[in-house]
Amino acid sequence: MLQLPSALNDRTLHFVNLNRYQREGQQAEWMLGKFWQIDAQIYDEFLNLLPPRYCSCGFRMSERLTRDIAATYLRIGNDYWCGFSDLQGTPADKLAAHIARLL
Repeated sequence: MLQLPSALNDRTLHFVNLNRYQREGQQAEWMLGKFWQIDAQIYDEFLNLLPPRYCSCGFRMSERLTRDIAATYLRIGNDYWCGFSDLQGTPADKLAAHIARLL
């Protein structure tokens, strides 16, 4: 798992991180396990954007990059995070546990 630049109080950087795989010329699978810090405003914006799929510590976007890879929004303690998870090798609870260990 790899932490990307924090988008705390930076909505533009959040979108840069969301689309990083395209800018890097990579497939969507390249984003699995990548995560970054966000703020409550970004978390709430995406919670209200599309119907969420609730998961451990937060929700996954119902719109996916490909197959079962989706942006996942987590609240761990008082911090908010976004990352990419799937339902197999990098599920949301595994991503959340990894981030929690870093705090």
